[in-house]
Amino acid sequence: MNRILKITLLVIVAVFLAGCQTIDPEDLTIVLNPGVDTVEVNTEFIDAGATSKAYSFKVDNEVIYNDVDITNVGTYHITYQVVYRNLTMEITRIVNVIDETPPTGTLNPCIDTIKVGAEWTDASINATDNSLGTVSVIVSGTVNTNIEGEYIITYVLEDPSGNQSTVERYVFVIE
Repeated sequence: MNRILKITLLVIVAVFLAGCQTIDPEDLTIVLNPGVDTVEVNTEFIDAGATSKAYSFKVDNEVIYNDVDITNVGTYHITYQVVYRNLTMEITRIVNVIDETPPTGTLNPCIDTIKVGAEWTDASINATDNSLGTVSVIVSGTVNTNIEGEYIITYVLEDPSGNQSTVERYVFVIE
């Protein structure tokens, strides 16, 4: 029994002394996991995280800063930190929230085939955008209700990021 007690004490002392050693900075690493760091505004962003190792063994890290706002275009940061014994390391992921999707438009219902001399009223367009921002609409084209023909009304839609799309309405003036 005395021998078991001595072995147990040796193991406890060895573990205690090993815990007191300092770690060489080269033996602690933290790297970003591969992920998608550029995302479209108002879409889902999944943080891929980071992996930390001490002496090739995985150790936990934590997010100490995250200002990612998926609802606004901009550049954001996520900082991960690993603390192991007497050493602290950090790494930062840069996340770009962009808006490259043009707005969409749906023509409001309208009577677009009229007789010469009748009145025609533009019912306009319903415009939406993934940014949820205000979409500007520029309308061009005219309809001469006194002359038979095909007329095109063009709606140019522009979102706050400058993305544009075009929708056309065809109006027919008939005899």
